[in-house]
Amino acid sequence: MSPRQPPPAHISADLFRQFRSSRRGSENPEVMTNPVWVWMIEESLSAYHANKTFDGPPSKEAGPCWSWQRYGRTETTLPDGRLIRIGGEHEDYYDPDFYIYNDVVVSDRTGRIEIFGYSEEVFPPTDFHTANLAGDRIIVIGNLSYPRLRKDRAQVLVLDTNRYAFDHIATTGDGPSWLHSHSAELAEDGEAIIVRGGVTEDPNLRLLVENIDDWRLDLGSWGWVRLTHRVWPRFAFIREDGASNHLYWLRDLVYRQGVSRPDLFAPRRAKLLRDLGPAPRLDLLGALYAPDIPHSKLPEIEDEFRVHRVKIDGVTVRYVEEDRVVWLTVEGDLPRETVEQLRTDLLTKLEAIENTRVDCTVLALD
Repeated sequence: MSPRQPPPAHISADLFRQFRSSRRGSENPEVMTNPVWVWMIEESLSAYHANKTFDGPPSKEAGPCWSWQRYGRTETTLPDGRLIRIGGEHEDYYDPDFYIYNDVVVSDRTGRIEIFGYSEEVFPPTDFHTANLAGDRIIVIGNLSYPRLRKDRAQVLVLDTNRYAFDHIATTGDGPSWLHSHSAELAEDGEAIIVRGGVTEDPNLRLLVENIDDWRLDLGSWGWVRLTHRVWPRFAFIREDGASNHLYWLRDLVYRQGVSRPDLFAPRRAKLLRDLGPAPRLDLLGALYAPDIPHSKLPEIEDEFRVHRVKIDGVTVRYVEEDRVVWLTVEGDLPRETVEQLRTDLLTKLEAIENTRVDCTVLALD
């Protein structure tokens, strides 16, 4: 987003360059409030637009520019009106301004903004976490972060809303592995947090895998209790060569050919067909998630992307289409023969569409 108005007079090009770059703190916390970042917060500016406004150095050379436009940031409102925003990431790894933040930004009722930074050891770069207020503490659970910083267990931190200092929590019990993009809510008694959904990391597959269970974290003992033990058949379908599949682009091509002149997309179609090789079964795209078993198609859920569901004998079967992997999850009990039919049906169609062998991995059941 571009600034709604020119930068205020007190922010010069030299001042912008002084505070242009993303950076870590060194204390717990370190006050990092400065006029440039405050202006960017007030204007909701991205790294690109701020850098462009002052004709700053290219990020490929100077490193990521600080940004207030982020994904996976949490916002927590306190009873006294303070708004506490934690972490988040800007863009993705391929962007020169990609950065996962480990800061806390506090706004009070008057609009005054304070920015606190931390060392990576105190507060690791954190995104796609949850933040729940419990008394005068914010319980921060989960994190995607950089691959090099991921651990075996879900990250749990506590932010003191008076000192803005973080404490690491060494949890015990049967807890989730490294977790992000989940939901978390304070239990009715206020003594625990219930965690559901999200994505964990499977150390064997080296893939991010959906968390299908629910967990309770006691805020007194910091012990985890597993609330569910769902033994659902789950399968991961990946091209044998490890490359990304072509499903998204094939669907996009079919859609665009339907609403525009087909000849405009002839070059893209030719490239896709070169990548796929001779005679890919594009006619199977529409039936990819319609198994050759009596079923009913379930309506799509708003805000979900590339997720398809059918119901078979009262059990929901869910397909999730990603760039590298297609997931098949049977959310309940079906006869072994039916599950095998579902697996074979999807595998056969994928291999025909991709015109190559596809590996099917059964996720280890707990």
